[in-house]
Amino acid sequence: MNTLQVQPVARKVTSVCWLPPRAGQAYTDTELYFVTGSSARHKELVLWTTRNPDFESESEPSAEEKTLATLVAKATHDGDVHDIAVVSADVIATASSYGTISIYDIQHNSLKLRESVTAHRFSSGEPAVSTALAVQPVNSSDAEIASCGEDGRIAYVPLARLDALQAYEVDSTVVTGVCWPTPAQVAASTRAGQIKLFDRRSPAEVSAVFADQTKNYSFECITSHPSQSFRLATGTDTGAVLLWDIRNPKKPVAEVFNVHESNVWKVRYHPTDSSKIVSCSEDASIAITQWSSDKLSATREMHHLSGFFNALSIGCFDVCPFTRTNLLVAGSDSGNILMAKSESTEFSLF
Repeated sequence: MNTLQVQPVARKVTSVCWLPPRAGQAYTDTELYFVTGSSARHKELVLWTTRNPDFESESEPSAEEKTLATLVAKATHDGDVHDIAVVSADVIATASSYGTISIYDIQHNSLKLRESVTAHRFSSGEPAVSTALAVQPVNSSDAEIASCGEDGRIAYVPLARLDALQAYEVDSTVVTGVCWPTPAQVAASTRAGQIKLFDRRSPAEVSAVFADQTKNYSFECITSHPSQSFRLATGTDTGAVLLWDIRNPKKPVAEVFNVHESNVWKVRYHPTDSSKIVSCSEDASIAITQWSSDKLSATREMHHLSGFFNALSIGCFDVCPFTRTNLLVAGSDSGNILMAKSESTEFSLF
């Protein structure tokens, strides 16, 4: 098992995301930026910077360089941060335990709240936790955010007009994750172990429902393949990752990978090598699974990353898609930021 580098940050890190490069489409920045969200005593967003590993020399690093990340700015947040989604290099969206969706601007190394809206409420009127959100994959100021919550609803809100929010009840249980396989299609995972598909043009109607009939799973998260919209992945309460092929909606194919020992909180296709899938878990590890065999070998490989000084759940991670060196950042209930890096040609980490 490979080792994650650990930096204590004295806050329960519940969400993390890399920001796009500030210097342009290709990374020429010597410093990278990412944002973390936290909960419990520290309900806040924090902007961090870290050295770009593409520019690191092979000489012995200084004490300053050994620091994984440096705090740049922080801002209070309305409730626990349950998810963060990047809109652009200077705009992010967040999901809150108070059911709110918030837009933050990142300007001059500061985090400033632009606007918030309550997206999720129970029938009693009490706020319901917003469990996850995702930004529509279109480069437009009219792009929407889709969020899901413990109220069994999916809410849609235009980035430019939060007051135009629309919410639809889609399940009687908790909706745990949401993603956009295409700009017009939304997929959601539920605590009841179902995947539900929706056409944004008919948002109140379920276009398809999938479940693994062989075992009763609870799904904790969902993601879609970056280029093949018919491929989805879900993480379960048992530690399994299910990879779905839904080209035949009447008979979807699910392949089960028993990756972790406990709940899988987040799963993502690797941004630069989608034959691998990355997941994090309650078992305090991150797993990199080669799910798609290449032309040379049909062997399925799996590697786990953990930190000796990190004993509690790893609830979030993000892999930087902009650097030649594979760079992963994660957050844990132990109050740590975790990092791992490797050359893109090495499978030992990624």
